[in-house]
Amino acid sequence: MREHTVDVWEAFLDSMENRGVSHSWDVDPETQRDLIEYFKMKIDAGVVDGRTAFPTDLIWNEYVWRFPDEMREELTAYARQVFETDAYNGAAVKFLAIVTAGVPYDFPPDEFWVLYEKAVELLPHDVDICYYAFENASLDILFEEGIVALERMFDRYRVGEKPTLYQWLYRCCYDYLHVMSRPTDIYEQLDRDDPLFDRWTAAFRKMQEVFERQLEHTPDHWHTVRMLGEILEAVGDTDGVERVYREAQIVFESKLAQDENDSEALYGLANIHEKFGNAVLAREYRVRKNPSLGFEGVELPDFPSGTVDLDGESISLSDYRGKVVLVDFWGVSCGPCVGEIPHIQSVYEKYKAQGFDVIGVSLDVDVDVLREFSAKKGISWRQVQDDGGFGGGFAKRYGIRSLPTPFLVGRDGRVISTKARGRVLDTLVLEAIG
Repeated sequence: MREHTVDVWEAFLDSMENRGVSHSWDVDPETQRDLIEYFKMKIDAGVVDGRTAFPTDLIWNEYVWRFPDEMREELTAYARQVFETDAYNGAAVKFLAIVTAGVPYDFPPDEFWVLYEKAVELLPHDVDICYYAFENASLDILFEEGIVALERMFDRYRVGEKPTLYQWLYRCCYDYLHVMSRPTDIYEQLDRDDPLFDRWTAAFRKMQEVFERQLEHTPDHWHTVRMLGEILEAVGDTDGVERVYREAQIVFESKLAQDENDSEALYGLANIHEKFGNAVLAREYRVRKNPSLGFEGVELPDFPSGTVDLDGESISLSDYRGKVVLVDFWGVSCGPCVGEIPHIQSVYEKYKAQGFDVIGVSLDVDVDVLREFSAKKGISWRQVQDDGGFGGGFAKRYGIRSLPTPFLVGRDGRVISTKARGRVLDTLVLEAIG
């Protein structure tokens, strides 16, 4: 085991369906012992050259909260024991800071901030813990804790870690799933006479430099363009915002001239034109990137003649006229699709008696896998399989470029929305059934 520990974590993640998208894991006893030994060894190693040997994923995706309870409790107890005997073991205190922060999206207790202070003291070059502190500070918009975490993030990164710093700041600015309030959200709530205003402004200027450097290397990455634009907008540099978007427009148009289906270029141009108030052009580019959007507001074409469901029964959209129907394009191997199933099941059970129904259109190649998964998850609505994937007849007919793609169809057969997911689905169905 000890000869192969360096590969244990990655091997475990690779063995998980969708690399662990679910909120909790069922880990077999043997694997659990391997992982416990792996993390104990990382804790024992402490701090090397200002950093710990923990996988970055441990913080990025809050994987520690997907561990089985007994595994997390054993590692927490071990980290506490190590920390009590060696107050300079930064790996132990870092693990404790992560665990003490609480269940994801619950605001961390005071003990977290004590451990965080200790961690950044013991980890002079580890920006991970600073990012994690900002993430938790942003849960309740703690202006001062948030800026302290950002300032220390800048203080602690080393020149050779610029890409790492960019990745952390990118998540701070863009990742709505983990950082509940982005820096721009916090900054916009500060008064100019607030003592923290100047500190936040200085932090934004440093963030601006990081994003500008990154943009030199990836001028065709829309999200980098967007975040730099939002930072400049926050600090009141309107000329800078105009410059960034205009330069990006040239880059994306050049890419599109080389490949008319370039997804990043189409997405970037759609957002740029929306930013400039050109709604018609923005929609044109969005539909070119994702043709399924073009069906919104119009009648959805019926299934090809002869279509049957998994039971071999004939099925067509015309059979559902007069109902509100979710036509859900999905796949068993698609993590977000699987994540949507509980939402769909909840809405289905809630409104099926009032005229709501669901049709699943799976792009899975293996019908047996589809049947087994559907039975395991208790999916009771009818399913159609197109084993041609994105090159199959259904995907081409309805412009499917990504999964999941949900078409919410009204009683008159017209598409209400192609974004009916999560809580939005419940709201739209309630409106549609009247």
